[in-house]
Amino acid sequence: MLAGLFFVVGTLPQAISPWGAVTLSNTSGVSDPNLHRWSAALAGGPDCGMAAILFYLAWRPLRAPAVVQWIALAVIVFLTANVPFVGPAVALVAVPVVLVLVAYPAPRDLLTPPWIDGFSPPRLAVGTLVAVVLVADAALALASQLRGTDELARNYDSAANAEHLINVALAALLGGMRRLGSRPLAAMAGAVVAFLGAAAITVPSNPGSWGTVGGAVGVAAGLALVALVAYEWRTQPSTTRVAPSHQR
Repeated sequence: MLAGLFFVVGTLPQAISPWGAVTLSNTSGVSDPNLHRWSAALAGGPDCGMAAILFYLAWRPLRAPAVVQWIALAVIVFLTANVPFVGPAVALVAVPVVLVLVAYPAPRDLLTPPWIDGFSPPRLAVGTLVAVVLVADAALALASQLRGTDELARNYDSAANAEHLINVALAALLGGMRRLGSRPLAAMAGAVVAFLGAAAITVPSNPGSWGTVGGAVGVAAGLALVALVAYEWRTQPSTTRVAPSHQR
């Protein structure tokens, strides 16, 4: 719960930057803050999604192994994408989430294949499509950061953009499984993609923005994923398979 509050308080102002004052966590090398409205939304939106997932995990700690697996992967991606550019100190940001993983009472859940309970064909189809597009965009952001010459790279926004895009992609993929916690992951991923689509429409000319057309596609794809989850929640019972670590 505290980790979720940490993310909400720290990242909500960034998330709404396309519609208000620009909030940046790092202003080094920034020549025009207005060019970072999209990147701020891309940092804040997924982190608010992380907060929602952490709240869900606090509510149902032993009924969301897919959520725990995604959180663990998100930490790895965060460190891999940011530490080489920003330095080891950035790892401190991950401490609240790492503490959640350390305190999780069923650590063997992390090692169970996420597809062990099968998958939802509609969710997996939409989630895979979303993930492919996001990973491709992340590759462009990472290439920009490696060059290190443009506006976003100078304050390491490009590295952060790549990290957040990959983590949302992973949530969309894991959200296609039937393991406990996969539906909240899919709903979160869809909501974040729809939010980013709206942000892109608001600041279509910002570096890295999906633009008006791309933003509209993002809104449609995100809402489609959320709608699939809502439909399944209404018409299909959740999987009740108990994780192996609980069969004692």
